[in-house]
Amino acid sequence: MAIWEGYSHSGTTTGDHEKSVLGIPFTWGTEGIVTVKETIEFRIPIENARKHLPAGLGVDLGGVLRVTLASEDPLIARIKSLEHHYHAKGKTFVHGWMIRRRYSRDELDQAKLLHVWPQKSFEPAGEECGTAYDESEACDYVISRIPEWEISGYRIPESIDFCGVGAVQVTSLYLDGRRIPRNVDFTRTIAGEIVVSSRVVQVFQELGLTGAEFDPVRLVDRNHEPSQDHYQLNVVGTPVELDSVTRAGSHPFDEDAYGRCPRSHLVGLNLLSEVTVKAAKIPKNDILITRQMVGVRRGLLRPRPLLLFSPCGWRAVKKAKLKGLTVEVAHLS
Repeated sequence: MAIWEGYSHSGTTTGDHEKSVLGIPFTWGTEGIVTVKETIEFRIPIENARKHLPAGLGVDLGGVLRVTLASEDPLIARIKSLEHHYHAKGKTFVHGWMIRRRYSRDELDQAKLLHVWPQKSFEPAGEECGTAYDESEACDYVISRIPEWEISGYRIPESIDFCGVGAVQVTSLYLDGRRIPRNVDFTRTIAGEIVVSSRVVQVFQELGLTGAEFDPVRLVDRNHEPSQDHYQLNVVGTPVELDSVTRAGSHPFDEDAYGRCPRSHLVGLNLLSEVTVKAAKIPKNDILITRQMVGVRRGLLRPRPLLLFSPCGWRAVKKAKLKGLTVEVAHLS
């Protein structure tokens, strides 16, 4: 059995004694806490798993098996092979996936740069609430196009994925204040518009953290009044350059980097690896974004840059106990 729901969380202290639990390697720390660096969780239909994977593997969620493996587990190569085999027949073996990385306290404290992103997303997006964008300079490179089709008498409109980088927000961010998640300080719309609490603004201003501007969110449920509690985060300054070792694509087995724009705007649909940026071109700000983005322009969805904190910025977030961010170590090349 190669699944283990771990006890590993950022902030644990790892030791030097390597062990394994249910096939997943880990280090047992001086505080008695288990740390796994990277795992991939797969969601696989039961009938697919029964045909091709070891008996007793994973957790049955009701027709779908949740299988969590360390990234170096040899079974992942088997799943990759099966996915390619099914794909060749117009099917999919894996119906969902999620990559998780966890770090020790020392790893986070010693990192020279950190990649962060709000955990919670919500809708409606700004565009649905009246936020306007100027698309005149947006990249029009088409990534994929699905023609209009019909199923059971219903016509499904044409779907186009294109780059879209270069669109400029030209109005305030208009949102429905009733839909903004509570009890977190960082959140985002499904279009990637980042919203922060007034507490974040206060911390940045009191500590003199650089690289951010904050604009009040205007609430459509309150006659477009500016919110006193929520602001849009805008990162200012020169964006940093991603190193080519940073992987992105549609899924962990994507070798073609679906979503990549040949004009160097997009690196792929989803971020698949840790972030590596070019050290020679990093401004001395506490919050930064990358020039290259991930995602695609599809309906309301928009590509987004990757968000980075300096060690000083991350320490400020931790000390103030600001909530809502995932964090990973970013690397310099």
